[in-house]
Amino acid sequence: MAENESLSKKETLDEKIVNALLSDPTRSDMEIARDLGTYRQKVWRKKKQLEDDGIIWGYTAVLDEKQLGHVCYIVLMKTKPMSEGLVDIFIKRLTGEEPRKQNVRLTNFFYVNGEFDWVLRFSAPDHATARRYYDTLRMLYDKYLLDKPVMIDVNMCLVSEGKRNPQIGDLHNFIPPDR
Repeated sequence: MAENESLSKKETLDEKIVNALLSDPTRSDMEIARDLGTYRQKVWRKKKQLEDDGIIWGYTAVLDEKQLGHVCYIVLMKTKPMSEGLVDIFIKRLTGEEPRKQNVRLTNFFYVNGEFDWVLRFSAPDHATARRYYDTLRMLYDKYLLDKPVMIDVNMCLVSEGKRNPQIGDLHNFIPPDR
């Protein structure tokens, strides 16, 4: 039994490749193969299969929005039960160019269980742009909303896409001064 437990805890090559890509997606197949003690061609085939199976959606850069002059925002929405109309609006909106046209960068959008149904994270160059985008969302989804969406601005992102913010020490700047 102990032998089966140790076998089940061993990482598969797929998991090792996924973890290597999560650590640094810019690494070459050759570098990953060398670190994993296997062949470049095998890493390439496994990566291709993971992509074809939809396990890997894509690769991205993790941005420090603040250094780019943007502020991050989160919108929390409560909606009526899922319907064809709501799904169609979300899909059309997410596959179109609307956020970019409104000068916002959509970074995450989640359908969740809990107090809220939707969590949207985006960045904008200023509060006025963010507010216009938020107002557009409110008007667009109005007939599907249960409550007015909540928009909050993010003071500091500590982890994004699994990456710890290299400026995490700046969190100290949020400690109020002694009185």
